[in-house]
Amino acid sequence: MPISSQENIVRAICSNQYDGDRLSPSLFKGTNTSVSRLSLIPLEEHWALFREHVQKPQHQRLLKKIGEINVGVLQEIGRNYVESPKEITVDPNPLDWNRAHAVIPQNITRGLANKIIHEIKLHTECETNS
Repeated sequence: MPISSQENIVRAICSNQYDGDRLSPSLFKGTNTSVSRLSLIPLEEHWALFREHVQKPQHQRLLKKIGEINVGVLQEIGRNYVESPKEITVDPNPLDWNRAHAVIPQNITRGLANKIIHEIKLHTECETNS
């Protein structure tokens, strides 16, 4: 069963998706995009989870930020995407290391991903640990 449109989800943003100025559409492009639910694990705890399980220092893929978006906003962006409207869902998909893990199963195009990344709220670690 898809998660509620009221929930907020987060996504790890690594150096291969963020140049310090702009987000890459690869953050949401494709199918089965991994996200995590803030209703189950607070933002502060996601930093350690993402650093341990998502970042890959040996490949110069370092955790830079965490992006947050509301599921309802994400769905609205999909429905209103003029080029090809899309119903977007976020499905629970718990993992051993992340009980809050979920996926966006739909194939998100580069154009739609560009719309989504403009609505992302960016978090830096220092703001969540203060």
